[in-house]
Amino acid sequence: MSGPLKLYGRGADDMAVISAHLQDAVAQLGDMAYLAHEQRFVLLVNRFCWEEKAAPMRVRSALQLANVTSIRQKKLNLTRREGVVALLAVHFEPDTPPTGEMRLQFAGGGEICLVVEACEAILEDITAPWAAKARPHHDLEE
Repeated sequence: MSGPLKLYGRGADDMAVISAHLQDAVAQLGDMAYLAHEQRFVLLVNRFCWEEKAAPMRVRSALQLANVTSIRQKKLNLTRREGVVALLAVHFEPDTPPTGEMRLQFAGGGEICLVVEACEAILEDITAPWAAKARPHHDLEE
């Protein structure tokens, strides 16, 4: 690996890059928090290192989403702290710029929707990578 990843997102195109790096990340529900007084949502994940082409690797990463004014969830119970989820994608859907919604989509149909005053995200690796058991694989229906 070339070094720890640190990405900043300030719009839909930036979030598409961050989403690509977060595809197939896994997290415990207890590693997610909405800090209302800070208008921030934080999520700790074990991110698959898609940028590593040789051996499959994972790394502990933190995603911070700022300017969050409210949160909705579907098919997820954030109070069930031990539950494990697989993150599929993160999207920013602009409303009246710079406001919009940040959507975190999980396997099994779970979703977290964050209403934001402006798109502002940081994805940062916080540990050294380790060997993963396998590369994630998706069977796609045609």
